[in-house]
Amino acid sequence: LKHSHIFRRSRGMYFSKMDRDQMAAMVYNWPSDDVDVIVVTDGSRILGLGDLGANGMQIPIGKLNLYVAGAGISPLRVLPVVLDLGTNNKELIDSPLYVGVQEPRPDDNEFFSLVDEMMIAFRHRWPNVLVQFEDFSNPHAFQLLDKYRNRHLCFNDDIQSTGAIALSGVLASLKARGKRFSDIGEERIVCVGAGSAGLGVCETLVKCMVDEGCSPDQAYSRFYILDQHGLFSAGRSGMDAGQARFARRDLPEGMSLENVVKEVKPTVLLGLSGAG
Repeated sequence: LKHSHIFRRSRGMYFSKMDRDQMAAMVYNWPSDDVDVIVVTDGSRILGLGDLGANGMQIPIGKLNLYVAGAGISPLRVLPVVLDLGTNNKELIDSPLYVGVQEPRPDDNEFFSLVDEMMIAFRHRWPNVLVQFEDFSNPHAFQLLDKYRNRHLCFNDDIQSTGAIALSGVLASLKARGKRFSDIGEERIVCVGAGSAGLGVCETLVKCMVDEGCSPDQAYSRFYILDQHGLFSAGRSGMDAGQARFARRDLPEGMSLENVVKEVKPTVLLGLSGAG
């Protein structure tokens, strides 16, 4: 939160909306010709903290520290990146010490155009680099993964890694209860959290259910998704496409977690919310 107040030197690279048409040249400012992993964020949805803009640099640095310490990747072959497209956090826009672009975030057309330029620049200099999308807001997180997953070596930690761990836990619980993996389609799953992590986990579970013989409609019907406003139902306004797939038609909008648990009697309860 106070990154701008204690900023001493740049750690990583910053690409901003002011750098349009320059990113392909800018990547050569990085001193290493050998980069294996890039973690990039736009700081728009730092879990539990919200829109931190350029202050989100600490997230890519922290993730790469983990990979260096835990996986043995050379610290000389990683690159933390912030794509600074502004911020919708008024406190940062008004702060004289904020290091980022002090403008509201752009519309989707400009956003995807700038991400495209950045990804092309990465691949041009480091053709085999793994790009990790980190803490992009929903629905951009899903849209970026869908757009680039078959064109670049990339993944989204919030969606895919969290989903894989949660799925392994659910499958292990089936085994512990003497059930088969194919019985996953009979689970009643309540998930608190409707951001990229919550939806990412639920979509991973849906895919497993479909692989085990459920239809997509049957799989989605096994989920009850809540955010800080309660249960997602068909009457909810402002849902994105990912949230709408899980909207209930048999229970009232905004139903509390306590009442959902009493009504549904879930077999799996997932907590993936950074909001109270």
